[in-house]
Amino acid sequence: MGDTRGEVDDDAVRPQVRLRVLGGLAATVAGRPVDLGGVRQRTLLAALIVAFPHEVSADRLLEQVWHDAPDPSVSSLHFGISKLRDRLEPDRRRGAEGVIARCGTRYLLDLTADRIDAHRFAEQVSVAESACAAGDLDAGLRAYEAALGEWRGAPYADVADADFVGPEITRLVALQLRARKALVELRLDTGRVDAALADAEDLVSAHPLDERAWELAVLARYRAGRQSDALAALRDVRRLLDTELGIEPGVRLRELETAILRHDEALLLGSAKPAPGGPPATAAVSPMPVPRTQLIGRTGELGDIGRALRTARLATLVGTGGVGKTRLALETCGRLPAGDGPWWVDLAPIESDELVTATVAAAVQVRGASSPDRLADILADRECTLLLDNCEHVLDGVAAVVNTLLSHCPRVRILATSREPLELDGERVIEVSPLDEADAVELFAARAAGVVDGWALDERVRVPVRRICADLDGIPLAVELAAAQLRMLSEQQIADGLADRFTLLAGGARTAPARQRRLADTIDWSYRLLDPGEARLLRDIAVFAGSFDIDAAAAVHGASAPMAVLEPLTGLVRRSLLRVQPASSPRRYRMLQSIREFALARCEPDELARVRAAHRRTVLDRSRAAAAHLRDARSAQMLDALSADIAEQRSAIASAFAAGDHGYVLRLAAALYWFWYRRGFIGEGIAAITGALAATAPPAHEVDGPTLSAVLAGLGGLYYLSGDPVRGAEATERAARVAAEADDRATVAWMRSWTTYMRAVVAPSSASADAARAAVAEAGAVGRPWQLAEALMIEGMILRFTERPDAARDALREAVSVAERCGHRWPVASASWTLARCAMATGDAADARTALRTMQTALELDGDVTSWLVMVHTAAALAARWGRPADGARLLGAVRALGGRIGFLPEVMDPLDAPREADAVRSALPPADFDAGLAAGASMTRAEVNALVSAIGAEPAGVAGRELSSR
Repeated sequence: MGDTRGEVDDDAVRPQVRLRVLGGLAATVAGRPVDLGGVRQRTLLAALIVAFPHEVSADRLLEQVWHDAPDPSVSSLHFGISKLRDRLEPDRRRGAEGVIARCGTRYLLDLTADRIDAHRFAEQVSVAESACAAGDLDAGLRAYEAALGEWRGAPYADVADADFVGPEITRLVALQLRARKALVELRLDTGRVDAALADAEDLVSAHPLDERAWELAVLARYRAGRQSDALAALRDVRRLLDTELGIEPGVRLRELETAILRHDEALLLGSAKPAPGGPPATAAVSPMPVPRTQLIGRTGELGDIGRALRTARLATLVGTGGVGKTRLALETCGRLPAGDGPWWVDLAPIESDELVTATVAAAVQVRGASSPDRLADILADRECTLLLDNCEHVLDGVAAVVNTLLSHCPRVRILATSREPLELDGERVIEVSPLDEADAVELFAARAAGVVDGWALDERVRVPVRRICADLDGIPLAVELAAAQLRMLSEQQIADGLADRFTLLAGGARTAPARQRRLADTIDWSYRLLDPGEARLLRDIAVFAGSFDIDAAAAVHGASAPMAVLEPLTGLVRRSLLRVQPASSPRRYRMLQSIREFALARCEPDELARVRAAHRRTVLDRSRAAAAHLRDARSAQMLDALSADIAEQRSAIASAFAAGDHGYVLRLAAALYWFWYRRGFIGEGIAAITGALAATAPPAHEVDGPTLSAVLAGLGGLYYLSGDPVRGAEATERAARVAAEADDRATVAWMRSWTTYMRAVVAPSSASADAARAAVAEAGAVGRPWQLAEALMIEGMILRFTERPDAARDALREAVSVAERCGHRWPVASASWTLARCAMATGDAADARTALRTMQTALELDGDVTSWLVMVHTAAALAARWGRPADGARLLGAVRALGGRIGFLPEVMDPLDAPREADAVRSALPPADFDAGLAAGASMTRAEVNALVSAIGAEPAGVAGRELSSR
């Protein structure tokens, strides 16, 4: 954070502000108590303390503190901050920020951690645990006593009703309970039995269902010479557990009872006291959690993990939060042969790298392991498997321990789960992906059946359930949280409610870790581990609706060059907040929808507006760069690049409409219309263009003439594909007028050619042919080669309409020649389409077959959709004429099915010839066989269709000639 306090930044000249939350909110300045004001002021201070040492946004503060206000405003927050500053630093200079610093629209407490009692408390507990792990019990005792000396009562007591303090209260209370137990253990181990007994009695009074507290109380009573009282305590806890929970005491309590009755001094006097340097203590049974639900899917992953553990000594499962890493690891460990372990080490509760060794040692029941080297010495001869769970927040500590163990313990294997790899030599990294749709739906069904008695996945609910699973990206935790809402909401309500998923997906299992009870907390766990640069990049690239490459990421981030974002981008991938799309080149990245929405919610309004504007600029720049090559030899590469960005184009158009920037939509449409035409985005192209034109009056005020004429040209072509050549001709005629006003003679000639064609589709005439010839002459004089190729193609089509086949073939062959020279493959295909029809009319099978192959090759190279469907439709008629009507019916079925998905059918676009082609197939088959062929074709893939078309085009010349001429 930059210096927000001016030239002077010296604690010696600033008021000594100290804050307390343990026992209620309180503050002192230079040792004197401060009146913090009413509940709102105290809640605001609590929000800043909970966020410490991080910044917190103005929006988050308004949500947390003024959630009950009808219309909270930023001015309310500014006034509240000002009042707090006045109370905490009454002598503050006007305009100075002091203790509460502002960074843009974010705030933070600018204090050292030792000024807040909760942080002093947590730090002392950490010091105590480290000292005990190192074997310095006296230092540990002093640190625990100092930590608990900070505890004056329930944390945040006077604002405990505020939702945002709940997790922090839970954390502090759990930490205090852990510290109290540890202090009793230490006092017993150091001979302070009376103090230990008093503490233990207080513990069981405060936590009557905590079995460890009872264990300590029993030990303390026994060591104080009160054997009968110790047995009485065991009877009390047995009765209490049976009454309250219906369970028996745990193994340890039962062992204590047996030891007292047998006077087993070794157990009674040694269990609470570590024995430094003693032999390792191992349990007969590993304390591995037993999953309570069946694992859904994951067969492949289980096999991969099993093989990894057999061939490597370190395997790490990585993936985004909630994806099921722990569940997979537990399932894997449950399938390992019984023996020493496997041992589960849950690292989630610890907050310091220094505690990793002690936590691993405690989990594997080793005493006296104060360092990784000492732990390795003790485990050197053991053959066991360790499951290190939730490593991501203590990676350095885990890496140090794992590296030491693998170096010195040849028979120890380690399975780790983390949101990022450990990055050690020999590590096998296995990425855990979300569930596929079928497994996600099965998981939802399994959990729903446990929530609602008699629930079943029937046709009534299948659609909303599939939508839920798809919207949640197949993340198991999110799917389970959604299923849990069936107690209160229907499947459709849940699906609709995912627009506000972080409110909806809360309330996980009571026994689950806090970070897994709400989807937002699961993601926030990873977000808090990011450095500021990574966090900002995550917020910026969350604007992408689909996948993106490093160039696009750098552009929206405002980086000087793509490689400038490589390091933070790598960090996001490593932490499983971003996924690399396999086999993409250049590499593309994708963010899960839930992470995307989380990151966008972290953006300030001005930040979000900046990023959306940068996104629109990036999409337009990339689209224009590709559009420049859509009619040359690079067309295939550019069409694929635009297809990869389709989600971004749609998002940019929606963003521009929302921002009222209709001129932007027209500029983007001018770049995309030919892509829309070729790849079949007909309806959305028309909607974008007409919507922007309707909102822009007149359009010339928003865009220049060349842009407007290009937009109108594109609109005309899309209208033609939709089966409306009349409106298509109106649009292209208007495009010619706009181009003439801009003195763009090439575009005028090109548009006149297209206008003539679309009018000829409705009513062909000799005048149409004359107009087409004139357009060719003009395009040849002033146009580009690709425009001339299209004009020649159109002339040939119109000449065929007017029954001048020889002249048509000449014009079409010239169109193919010009188009091949300039690399514009579309006129090659379209002219060949008409050449095939000419050949069909004259019975020339060889020419028809050659034209079909030429058309298919050109369209496949470009990955064309609309003209490819037209080609397949014509191939169906050829198949029927060549004695293969069943294949023709299958091709018609494929065209109708595949074309129906994009709203395009050749029979609608081409009312002159396409219906006759379909009739040729229909008349060659009995009705039942024709319908069967349509049904079979409806399930064909594009690859299967291409194979069948190739077979038809490769028919032997002699056979094809006889069959074509005979019909």
